Amino acid sequence: MEAARRLFAERGYAATTTADVARHAGVSEGILFHHFGSKEGLLAAVATEYGRGLAAAMFGAAPLGPGLPSAAEMLRRAFAFVREQGTLARILVLSPDPGSRETARRASREQIVAALSVAFADWSARGLLRPMDPQIVAELLFALVEAALTQCFVHGDGEREEAYLRETVRCVEGALAPLVPPPAPTEPTPPPEERNRA
Repeated sequence: MEAARRLFAERGYAATTTADVARHAGVSEGILFHHFGSKEGLLAAVATEYGRGLAAAMFGAAPLGPGLPSAAEMLRRAFAFVREQGTLARILVLSPDPGSRETARRASREQIVAALSVAFADWSARGLLRPMDPQIVAELLFALVEAALTQCFVHGDGEREEAYLRETVRCVEGALAPLVPPPAPTEPTPPPEERNRA
């Protein structure tokens, strides 16, 4: 997988053959087919690992800590991960074959949505979020984040990363705001004339 990741990043998915990957990994091409089934299966495995890495980066060291993590911090880590992966992110999105591109996208996305779904279910069960369908909420929020990451790094080469990050945080916080219980009511401040009488 390391050889495939490196070659896909250097040459692109279309220009990399299974023979190239096997040669760089120091194994036979038959071993590669035994483990991954096909070049597309190898791409799916690389994309799955990419998705796991992005999910791990988003949640940091403590995926299910005592409270809700900061959406801004989770997204900042997600943007940093994609920036650091560089051309691999482009390969996963811009594979020339629509079937391969969808395979990679689905494999990567499944890992991230699954991690978000587990977190949302946990936070909801602990009363930190209202009862919800965690799978649907995870899918919807990741669709938003995925679009922002793609526009920022694949189509925009990261030039406006801070702007994309800022607006993505605002959208996610806005989407999650109704899920968080409202703050406890506070005593209203009396009008100035009542304060003066007291």
